[in-house]
Amino acid sequence: MLLSIPRYAREDADLYGTPVRRGEAVMAAIAAANRDPRAFPDPDRLDLGRDPGAHGHLGFAHGPHFCLGASLARVQVQVAITALLRRFPGLAAAGAPEENRRALDPGAWRVTSLPVTL
Repeated sequence: MLLSIPRYAREDADLYGTPVRRGEAVMAAIAAANRDPRAFPDPDRLDLGRDPGAHGHLGFAHGPHFCLGASLARVQVQVAITALLRRFPGLAAAGAPEENRRALDPGAWRVTSLPVTL
């Protein structure tokens, strides 16, 4: 599983019931970002209009580590999806969500195919 760079506990701590001792490494599973049902309702459902909530969306990071290309990426996605829906106004997912094939990439949540009807 693709994980983040290890961080080391500066003091003993408790992370949601898991004890972490001073000096132990802690790594985040990047693919789990924005997938916590305690923070995001129905996190496995694609919802382009989802409210980021109090915790914010982690896709582009926060603070001094905020992605410099975030604005460009958002504009590109908006233009691409608008053009796609304009060309195919009846675009809809074909089949059940569980039929979508996921990529063998534990570092990202993505699909290798997404059948649609035009």
